[in-house]
Amino acid sequence: MALEVGKLGSWERDLETDEFSASASFKAMFGLSPNESMTYAQLQQILHPDDVERINLAIEFALTTKTDFNVEHRIIKPDGRSGRVLTRGLAVYENDQPVRLIGVSQDTSERAKAKEESHLAQRRQEFLLNLNDQLQSFDDPHEIMEAMARSLGRLLKVDSAGYGEYDAVTDLVHSEREWSRGAISNEGRSYRLHDLPSWMAEEFKQGRVVVSRDVKMDPRVSDPALQSLYSITNIRTILTTPLLKNGRLEAMLYVSSSEPRNWSDEDISLIQDVAKRTWAAVEKARAEIGLRETEARFRIIAESLPALVWILNSDFQLTYANERWVKYSGMPAEQALGHSWMGAIHPDDIARIMEDAKEVRRNESSYETEARCRSADGEYRWHLFQAAPLHGARGEFKGWVGTSVDIHDMKETEKALRASEERLALAQRAAGIGVFDWDIPSGKVTWTPEQERLFGVDPGTFKGDLAAWEERVHRDDLVAYNKEVQEALARHAPEINVTYRIHRADRALRVIDTIALIFYDDQKNPLRMVGVNLDITRYKQAELRQQLLIRELHHRVKNTLATVQAIVGSTARTATSIDEFYQGFVGRIVSLARTHNLLTEDLWQKAALEDLIRTELGPYEDEARNRVTVEGPFVELPSEAAVPVGMAIHELTTNAAKHGALSTFGGAVEVKWSVEHSGEKPILHFSWTEQGGPRVAAPSQQGFGSRLLQRVLTTQLQADVKMDFRSDGLRFTMTMPIPGEPPPFNPDH
Repeated sequence: MALEVGKLGSWERDLETDEFSASASFKAMFGLSPNESMTYAQLQQILHPDDVERINLAIEFALTTKTDFNVEHRIIKPDGRSGRVLTRGLAVYENDQPVRLIGVSQDTSERAKAKEESHLAQRRQEFLLNLNDQLQSFDDPHEIMEAMARSLGRLLKVDSAGYGEYDAVTDLVHSEREWSRGAISNEGRSYRLHDLPSWMAEEFKQGRVVVSRDVKMDPRVSDPALQSLYSITNIRTILTTPLLKNGRLEAMLYVSSSEPRNWSDEDISLIQDVAKRTWAAVEKARAEIGLRETEARFRIIAESLPALVWILNSDFQLTYANERWVKYSGMPAEQALGHSWMGAIHPDDIARIMEDAKEVRRNESSYETEARCRSADGEYRWHLFQAAPLHGARGEFKGWVGTSVDIHDMKETEKALRASEERLALAQRAAGIGVFDWDIPSGKVTWTPEQERLFGVDPGTFKGDLAAWEERVHRDDLVAYNKEVQEALARHAPEINVTYRIHRADRALRVIDTIALIFYDDQKNPLRMVGVNLDITRYKQAELRQQLLIRELHHRVKNTLATVQAIVGSTARTATSIDEFYQGFVGRIVSLARTHNLLTEDLWQKAALEDLIRTELGPYEDEARNRVTVEGPFVELPSEAAVPVGMAIHELTTNAAKHGALSTFGGAVEVKWSVEHSGEKPILHFSWTEQGGPRVAAPSQQGFGSRLLQRVLTTQLQADVKMDFRSDGLRFTMTMPIPGEPPPFNPDH
């Protein structure tokens, strides 16, 4: 009973006959039936071959020294199962000679297993701790994969191990490096996931471990091609654990061996744990590499940018600044951080920035402003400040990263440009120059404000297309203008000059002169037409007036020469002496000159009738101003009427001075006129009356004055002339239509 309780089996061996007897519990321990007889030789067949010699040596030593023996050994039961047994015994002596051995055996398989498992668990725990330290010592993800595979392979005593990463885009599992005992290459390999059996690929995508204890006996991998691959790579057993992140296959860790193997749950759990640790270490290493590369790129960019680059924390302290800031500020590098930047900003600007900063910090937002920043030499220069929020790996707000770009020269240039544009706009307005830009492919037209004013369009209301321009062009000029433009584009002309008329919004008709440059692409397709428009209406008017004046001048010269010719002839015919001819000719020429002088003062346009009269009669007025009476409304005579009328007044004055009222003391001349507005043209009623002079009689022959008064006035001016030679004094009357003004310039003609 004690043996049963202690799970002990007793036995006895006769050293002379070598018979062996044992209890039922002993036989059960060794995998024998209770009634089965056995010899010691048969027992030795159950002992593990590697332990038989050690057991026999222990017994011989006990017999020699007459001591007990105690040995733990392995057994292989007839059914193939293995176990561990602790055997204790001693010898029984007769006459000092050993005759038999007796002892007990205890099954220690469970205890050994527990011990082995404890030892294995301890080894695995130590392995994981060492693996963590080992993986953290590498910066290269590939070295991490290789170190993991090597350590895991040696721990599990397999032939190869590897870590492969899956790329869903290319469907490739790529093992950069593998570890093996030499059976296969360590260089790594790649294969398509869907080249594997479909069930296996699906298992991997579902995150399930795939185990084959013996590939030759596993019907799932019986495909000849797969078996050939296993044979080439000397694989008999393989275990692969996939790694999923966010439901997606990311990587796989696999181990294989050239001998079949029963993979325990502890093995699978360990491999899964190692896979997770490897993935974390690889991703961390890559993140650190990326961070180092990012920091390196940032510093390279920060130091090479033509700008001040800086980082502020949430308290607006400068935690980083590039070398350019150190040089610009003139401060030592150790003093260029912190709040030093605030002292470099212009006082008027820092107050505004700090006020803006309240909302920027509250919203953790971006910020952009322009401010003046003092350089090392004390000069304030304009900078463009741009800041973006900076967050940590977990999304926490850490401050701002930004740049400060010197825009001082640009600001000065913009200021000068604005002044220049203002001057240009004023010059354009003063000169009435409008600028346009026609994008030919799109048809978009851009006008300057002066162009809108030129066309009578309210500022900002131009529609920006050709139709809006065409509706302003005179209908008789639009077709010709478009034709001229199309011909210029067809011959690839670099510029064009066109004149046309427009209708302004106020219904005014103006003449526009367009001068434009045309730009083409490499294939000679027209791209843009940029030009200016000038209002040349007044120049057209001046041109027409000039033409009229030239024609008038030709006419006046011809008439003047004809008049002089007539004066010469008539004076010669009536003069009785050279002196009389001279006096008469000179007086008439002087009168003609005075009339022309009045006309030229008005640019050959008009002369006042009263001026013509007073010019001739002025010298005969006395101090009492009662010899000459001039009375009538203001009347202007155009040049074609002023010359003959002026000559007529001269002849009347000369005749009165020689023979009439002005030739004696007390004589008087009364000149009156009025204007009647009853028809198409106003009618001038003119009278010349002499009194108090010598007695008057009708002349016996007609002189120059009479012919001038009768013929010239009648022929040129359609005047009705009457001369009454009354005895008390000459009375001259003239009724004539006043010639109209020439028509004003009309852009329609």
